[in-house]
Amino acid sequence: MTQKPTQKNILIIHGPNMNLLGHRKIEASPNITLDKLNKNLRKVASRLELKLKIVQTNDEARAVTIVQRQRNKFCGLLLFPGPWQKSAYTLQDTLELLSIPFVTISLGEKVEVLQGLKNIEKEDLYKASESALVHLSDSV
Repeated sequence: MTQKPTQKNILIIHGPNMNLLGHRKIEASPNITLDKLNKNLRKVASRLELKLKIVQTNDEARAVTIVQRQRNKFCGLLLFPGPWQKSAYTLQDTLELLSIPFVTISLGEKVEVLQGLKNIEKEDLYKASESALVHLSDSV
């Protein structure tokens, strides 16, 4: 039987190319980088009394392994799937099997596969991230 974490631990997985976020043309946040986004996530999490573990990977298999290994250490997942939105069947299957509450944030693309508690499609990643953390905080 799996144990729920006593503290509100949230796992954040940044998918493919999020490490190159500063190279994207994002009108609402033109100077955003992954480091700035993570700093903002930590600031919001602190206010919500959440503890974060943040990883970035371009490899879906690695993301699945991380979710499986960390499943008893977090109570919610915030996912920036990027291109996985359309093809991450293995990750989707893992999340369904483990019944982990998760929120996805897409960068303006229609989400076809990854449907968590909520999907947030916003150009402003800072606001989208804050909404996602608030939603997860209320759900876990």
